[in-house]
Amino acid sequence: MKSRGMRLFAAMSLLVSASAAEVTVPQALEKAKQDLTEALSSLEKTREDIGKEKPAMAAEFGEVEQELAEKRRQVRIARTAVADRELAMRQLERDRTVREQDAAYLAGLLKDHALKVSTLSAPGQPPLAVKDEVLAADATDPAEALEARLAVVGASLDRLEQLFGGTQSAGKAAATGGEVVDGRFAAVGPLSWFAADGVSGPVVAEKGGGLPRVVGREDLGALLEGGEVLLGLDVTGGKARELEEAGGGFVDLVRKGGLWVWPIMLLALLSLVLAVLKLIQFLGYREPGEAWVNAILAALRTGDAAKAGDLAASVRHPAAAVMAKLVGLSGNTADVVEETLYEQLMGVQSRVSSLLPVIAITAATSPLLGLLGTVSGMIQTFNLITVFGSGDPKPLAGGISEALITTLFGLVVAIPALILHAFLARRGQGIVQTTERLGLAFVNAQRAK
Repeated sequence: MKSRGMRLFAAMSLLVSASAAEVTVPQALEKAKQDLTEALSSLEKTREDIGKEKPAMAAEFGEVEQELAEKRRQVRIARTAVADRELAMRQLERDRTVREQDAAYLAGLLKDHALKVSTLSAPGQPPLAVKDEVLAADATDPAEALEARLAVVGASLDRLEQLFGGTQSAGKAAATGGEVVDGRFAAVGPLSWFAADGVSGPVVAEKGGGLPRVVGREDLGALLEGGEVLLGLDVTGGKARELEEAGGGFVDLVRKGGLWVWPIMLLALLSLVLAVLKLIQFLGYREPGEAWVNAILAALRTGDAAKAGDLAASVRHPAAAVMAKLVGLSGNTADVVEETLYEQLMGVQSRVSSLLPVIAITAATSPLLGLLGTVSGMIQTFNLITVFGSGDPKPLAGGISEALITTLFGLVVAIPALILHAFLARRGQGIVQTTERLGLAFVNAQRAK
């Protein structure tokens, strides 16, 4: 492409020269060839110069390209390092926040421990040697608050060491009679005793910050003087005595149960009396056997009706009256005797089952009365909640437990009453069946004549 352009350029130059000057054609052609040769020489020289410069330029381009790649790599490394540093900083911030929360939590635990020790310490126990400003101050830095409240740990260990060795202190306590007396407390571990003139024994702390109360009687004179004394230990910290006092006995349950306990107890007494009467009645019966019926039939066969009547009345059983009636009708047909037998059985059934429905009624009514008393007690408890609120659950629990006492009495009465009714009803059914069996034996013998 370039050589054609050069030739065209030379031809045009020749034409211009020919037109500009009056030259001959051979001269113009010669001139064009000369110019073309010069142009080709210049082009070849330019190519050689480019060929000489090309390796240097290629090497320089390669260096620039490598430098650019290195710069790009450094930029990527810098960006990655920034992201890693930002991630590490965020992780450190999270760790710092967690550590601050842990420090604040531990400082709060130490404060709560100190307050509980100060509030719940048994009478005569040494106080926790911690300054009030350490507990009251709310430091903005949780680490500073935790470091300041670490003094609670040391003070608690010192206090435990004192308790293991036993401590004494002067104070006041309420005696068993309610009077307030001055004396000295002796504390060993979680247990405390009190000794004064005429009053000596273990003590328990009253709820609400009241005076400690003496709950027993033990001689502590030698203990306060540094001697050895054998003392009883309540490992429950007075809870066992409180449970015993709260539980009470039967009289205390009746008193707490209120009005509805008395009808339940009357039903219990009624069912017990009736059950005893029926049991005595059933125990007085002596069940006859087939030999008794055979002896009566043998007397009738010999025509001795008086002897048969005496034999019929000789046993202590409802079947005796039935059999005496049947003996009196032995001269009639067997159908008449059988009809009479079933009439007599209805009377036996009535006598045997008498009083048993009353026992069943007491068994069914007692739980209902207990439930009625419970509902009445719960209504009173909720009325108290309406007036005084539900801040302290202990009085509410006491009211609910008292309301449930009537249900307890109802079930205690109903379960034995049901068992007695089932036993007596089964026994009465057996007596009726025995009477029927012996009567049918007599009727069948009459039919066989």
